[in-house]
Amino acid sequence: MGYKQLFMTIIILFVTACTQNNQNEAEQMDDPPVTVIEVTATNWEFNKKVYKVIAGKPVTINFKSEDGYHGLGIKGMENVNIEGEGSTKVMFEPGEYQVYCTIPCGEGHSTMVSTLIAVDIQQQ
Repeated sequence: MGYKQLFMTIIILFVTACTQNNQNEAEQMDDPPVTVIEVTATNWEFNKKVYKVIAGKPVTINFKSEDGYHGLGIKGMENVNIEGEGSTKVMFEPGEYQVYCTIPCGEGHSTMVSTLIAVDIQQQ
């Protein structure tokens, strides 16, 4: 295989991977809001880019580290801090929140974030 063919193959694989990731994020945006979320951490990412919950209702967050040792925090909600594995119950005001890893876990730590959207189902 020549360099041009190898280069084109790499470009095609990269574009395909990026497109698949965008499709997964779009599908997650269509998920209905829930009162229980399962958050799994692997090295430098959570299992979802977007979590949707119901605002104004108790939400159970179940957290587990599967690859590496991670923690879960939610920006603006200092009472949420789970390390390694555990659960907590929280009520959210409507809005968007940043979910992040609370334990320095290596080179990808700073990009280990997801979005939590608290939806006011009364407004829909």
